[in-house]
Amino acid sequence: MLIKIIVISLYALMIIIVGYLGMKKTKSFSDFFLGGGNIGPWMSAFSYGTAYFSAVVFIGFAGKVGWGFGYSGMWIGVFNALIGVLGVWALLGWRIKKISVEYGISTMSEFFEKRYNSPFLKLLTPIVIFVFMLPYSAAVFIGLS
Repeated sequence: MLIKIIVISLYALMIIIVGYLGMKKTKSFSDFFLGGGNIGPWMSAFSYGTAYFSAVVFIGFAGKVGWGFGYSGMWIGVFNALIGVLGVWALLGWRIKKISVEYGISTMSEFFEKRYNSPFLKLLTPIVIFVFMLPYSAAVFIGLS
């Protein structure tokens, strides 16, 4: 029990130190949300991967497909990762980065507003995200249960 407390305490201390160092380097909105534009391709890829693969993939997908199809269902996950992650990065990643730097974009709403010169899209984007995040969040909680 003592070892568990020590490990958790060290982890909490490490998180506090990393948070403090990050706070000292953060001077603007862009620094906080986009790393000031200094995040390399590997960190961007890992960040995207952690957002893309959630409880839906690891728990919900594994239970549904694994139970329904067995080991042969794993190929669905492999192709999902290859096409879903690598495909998106290969086709869209560099374009989105270029446009984001060119227009000074930090959020998806700003992207649609400035890219298509439409204030309406800036208002519509968070509404669409909110509406579609509800079933996604429900799926995550189902996957976790």
